[in-house]
Amino acid sequence: MVLGAAISTIAVAEASAQLVDYEPAAKATPVQQDAAWRLAFRPGMQVLTQTVGQLRSGVAPSVQAQVDALVAEAAKQSEPEARRTLWRAVSLMDGRPWTPDQERLGAVALRTPSQIWTGAGDVLTAEMLYPATGPMTYALDLYASQPTTSATPKKGSLIRPLGQGALSAYPTSISTRLGDLPDGAYLLIARVSAGAATTEIVQPIYLVRDLDARYTALKRELATVAGHEEAKALAEYPFALAQAMKAGRREVVSYDFPAAIKRSSDIAGALRAGRDPVRQATGLQNRAHRFAETGELIPYQVYVPTNWTPAKRWPLVVALHGANLDETNMLGRDGGRMQKLAEQHGFVVVTPLGYRLNSAYGSERGLAGLAGRDMTRVKRSEQDVLQVTALVETEYNIDPRRRYLTGNSMGGGGTWWIGGRHNQMWAAIAPGAYGGVIAEDVPALSKLPIRVVVGERDDLMLDRVRETMATLKAGGVTPEYVEVPGGTHASAFETELPEIFKFFEKHAK
Repeated sequence: MVLGAAISTIAVAEASAQLVDYEPAAKATPVQQDAAWRLAFRPGMQVLTQTVGQLRSGVAPSVQAQVDALVAEAAKQSEPEARRTLWRAVSLMDGRPWTPDQERLGAVALRTPSQIWTGAGDVLTAEMLYPATGPMTYALDLYASQPTTSATPKKGSLIRPLGQGALSAYPTSISTRLGDLPDGAYLLIARVSAGAATTEIVQPIYLVRDLDARYTALKRELATVAGHEEAKALAEYPFALAQAMKAGRREVVSYDFPAAIKRSSDIAGALRAGRDPVRQATGLQNRAHRFAETGELIPYQVYVPTNWTPAKRWPLVVALHGANLDETNMLGRDGGRMQKLAEQHGFVVVTPLGYRLNSAYGSERGLAGLAGRDMTRVKRSEQDVLQVTALVETEYNIDPRRRYLTGNSMGGGGTWWIGGRHNQMWAAIAPGAYGGVIAEDVPALSKLPIRVVVGERDDLMLDRVRETMATLKAGGVTPEYVEVPGGTHASAFETELPEIFKFFEKHAK
């Protein structure tokens, strides 16, 4: 889609603002490495644009100006030409001359009809993302994919070489033989050469054999036991996820299908034996629920203090993750700090997915309104948060006077939106690393205690958060406001998290 020039400029800025969760100052080298690695996956345009923005922070000002000009040019182009222009920006930042060989390398991608592979009849092709001509060669290897809660799969150990060949016509089928491998997460990594220039391209896949037959057998087994809907939803989830991914309806950051499917078998066995290992369990839990509007199984995580008992009412924190992340991020980040604080302070914490990755929790601010995003999906993201909150509230005897909402980056935007739209639900909110509040939001937000968190070195959001504070104050609202010294887009929230829990403890409806 090509937007008008004025809208394009805003949309590019909003794409970067809404879809990044990174630390540009404190962890410059890892950020640059992660961004360069992400390019190998040939991501969609939103993520590609943000990645160029991340790489930009590590180059000289003179190069930044040239990169900015190319990014502005790409914002006015159709997707194929925009990709070519952004790859030129990447080459410039890497100090590589823009040659026909370099141009070809930016065009080539690995693609497969589905990330779910069966070990037989799976298809991998090399395709061109924009027109470029000339010969290339490749060497394809298979690597393990390490579990992660970050935005991009992590490369594990080399499993074996898969072959090599020439690329001249596109799409080109590439032979792969994985029939002897166990189920699991893998990365197909091709080293592609054009003349003296080289690059890596990556396609993540998940090997899951006999998917439909195993799912049918599990559902038949679960049908013999009445009730226990929470346990049944979790048992079915890995199979439902794999089917949805195979059909192109779902995407994941990282998922361990073998472990999840074993868990499904264990749950079914426990239910047959008269035990429910899921309902009202304590500690860190992966969960799933059936989304009311569509019937899909959608994941969430919950942490329940080990001393939880149904004999009293408990406070609840709903924590919203940032963009390109999933429901496992908030409770897993920073060594599980949120879990430790939940245990220490006696809070149940739930972390929804928000229906799909990067769906903004219903917010009509920013990219969701400017760039023509699927607003049905965006609204379902908000509904998912509310449905998960209601489910956890019922199961764990939550005190309706002590519900709290927080999130960072895109999750901070969701905190502003859902906090204001449903202010009667929350005793207090704590948005992190996100601005974007406008005057019409202020009356609803005025009814809430608010603690706003941003990093002093948040290159991405500091100015926008300050603008939001000015908007709130102009409307007579003065939240608690913290600029974390030395804090960046991600680390400020993590640093401030103990104080956020203390802030929540002070407020009840």
